[in-house]
Amino acid sequence: MFLRIALAITLILTLSNCTAIALGGVAAVAAGSVSDPRTIGTQIDDRTNSLSIANALSKIEGYAENTNIDIDVYNRQLLLTGQVTDANLVKQIVATAQNNSYFSKIHNQLRVTPLANASTQAKDIVIANTIRAKLLAHDDVNLTSVKVTVNSGEVFLMGLVNNSQATVAVDIARNVQNVVRVNRVFEIIN
Repeated sequence: MFLRIALAITLILTLSNCTAIALGGVAAVAAGSVSDPRTIGTQIDDRTNSLSIANALSKIEGYAENTNIDIDVYNRQLLLTGQVTDANLVKQIVATAQNNSYFSKIHNQLRVTPLANASTQAKDIVIANTIRAKLLAHDDVNLTSVKVTVNSGEVFLMGLVNNSQATVAVDIARNVQNVVRVNRVFEIIN
């Protein structure tokens, strides 16, 4: 494995800048894919269906003006988080998601509330990045196994982890400044 990495680095350094950047991007994706507990096919299907549901939701009348939603798909599970200004719109969003047969489970964590302002969204980004950095620094949790989403200080952790990893991830998230609540959306594996 080390020889392959060394060969790849040497190859990248000897190529032109554009080619090196392209190969470097492919190598980064491949490296992330290898450490991800999902199969490559599931990773691709998750991404494809994430884009598909985003497209379907964007066609709902009033969606763009009245929602601030994050769509996360991990191992055929759909997590909908964020703010929606109208309860009837939430029903339409969930019904649209249920029309996609790919999802084995839909986690509806939408909140009927005014949309978050830019300051709240900026804090959410800081919280999410802080959690990711702490997970990356922790030896017991593989960051590619945990997806972190934050909305209005509410943290959602999803992915394929064992009980010990889930506990570590939740403890890390709970101890980050400005976190209001931590929600486990994990799929526990042995």
